[in-house]
This record gives sequence, C-alpha cells and structure tokens, in this order.
Amino acid sequence: MKRFIYLLLVFSPLFIKAQAQNTTKKVTPPKIITKLKIGKKVNFKTKSIQFVKVIEDSRCPTYVTCVWEGQAKVIIGIYENDTLLEQKLIIIGAKGITPSNNKEILKSEDQTIYGYNLSPHPSGDQKTDPSEYYLEMVVK
Repeated sequence: MKRFIYLLLVFSPLFIKAQAQNTTKKVTPPKIITKLKIGKKVNFKTKSIQFVKVIEDSRCPTYVTCVWEGQAKVIIGIYENDTLLEQKLIIIGAKGITPSNNKEILKSEDQTIYGYNLSPHPSGDQKTDPSEYYLEMVVK
C-alpha cells in the first residue's frame, strides 16, 4: 500500500501537467497601428484622414512629477474623394486613448479606425516642434 501511495505521489504531477497542456488559448488578432504625420493624409478606400493640427499639448513631460497628467487636443479632417466632410477634435490623455474612451475616427463596412496616441510625448522643458508630431491610429 505504501508503495502505491509513493508511486501515486511521484507520477501524479506528470499526469496533471500532461492534462494542462491540452487547453486551448484564445488568440487575439494583432492591432495595426498607422502613424500619421501632422499635415499628411492616409487613405482608406474612398475616404481619407488628415492630421490637421495640435491645438494643445499639456501632457506631463517624462521624468517630471505633475499634479495633473494633462492632455493633448488634435484636429483631424475626414475627407471623401478629396472633399472635406468634417473636422473632429480628439482628446488624448497622458497615457494615450484608453479602450474605455477609445475615439472612433472613421468607420466603414469592413474596418474601423480609432485614435490611439499622440507622439512624441513631451520631454523635460523642451517644447515639441509641431512638425514632429504624429497621430497613432488603430485599424480594426
């Protein structure tokens, strides 16, 4: 009887480990991030998005302690066949646009474009040159 218990204790972890490997994991599709420089357009079939300008960038600079994390405000233009349909204001928090406040920019039959982040993030006391900004967008 002792021998049976000993064998059970020795081999049971191997059996449990073998059973655990049979589980299937759900794979999430990768995010496609498009980077759009300020002043440039990106086309999505008949529609396009233009990153027009940065209105405000009060995000707390890296390596600085701030009372408020700040935010950035950008204007984008939505075009169809090179005709301006509308301009949208996108507000981006210090940590980018989170899934809870994900900003839908453009929706078509087969894909949706969301605002994701504004780069570069402010650094120290250096002011970012407006030509260096780019808007990151997620295509799903």
